[in-house]
Amino acid sequence: MTKLVDSHTHTYIYTKRAAFTLIELLVVIAIIGLLSTIAVVSLGPAKVNARNTTRKANLAQISKALEAYNIDNGGYPNTGGLWRGATSHFGSYPDNGVGAWIPNFTSYMAQLPHDPNTNKTNPSSALGLCQVDPTYNCYIYRSDGVDYKLMTECLPEGGAVSASDPLYDTGGGRNFVYQVSTPGAAAW
Repeated sequence: MTKLVDSHTHTYIYTKRAAFTLIELLVVIAIIGLLSTIAVVSLGPAKVNARNTTRKANLAQISKALEAYNIDNGGYPNTGGLWRGATSHFGSYPDNGVGAWIPNFTSYMAQLPHDPNTNKTNPSSALGLCQVDPTYNCYIYRSDGVDYKLMTECLPEGGAVSASDPLYDTGGGRNFVYQVSTPGAAAW
């Protein structure tokens, strides 16, 4: 009960304050739970799109640094024509701040970016090993010094790369990776 004072008569007026019933509280909790579930489910595709956008941005960032290296050195960092990855079925050359999977690259990028899905499995990948082995989520690089190709190893998540996407692998025809390359390396 709440005690109020009538200002004209100076008498006390008592009122009952209404409260929620148990049923009303349960209905509100159920509605909040339903809305939370819908929000979490609808954010799933947004998270995948954000990770794919990060991958594209990482490839663009590395590509720009590779072009700067080429201008300064008259060629791209050379892997002897072999594929290298941070940790992949192409060999393990962990970045650890020295740029081992892109040789002699530290003055252009002190640390190479990591895939946003690093250390996680990727069930939606087109490649079976990527679906179950978290070490396969990385970028891979190949160069003969004259040309280079840089790719995601397992991705994108959530489906194939559209042929209209600027990072579609036109030369290799791999619709399960994003890539950037020089024209001479497009077919690798």
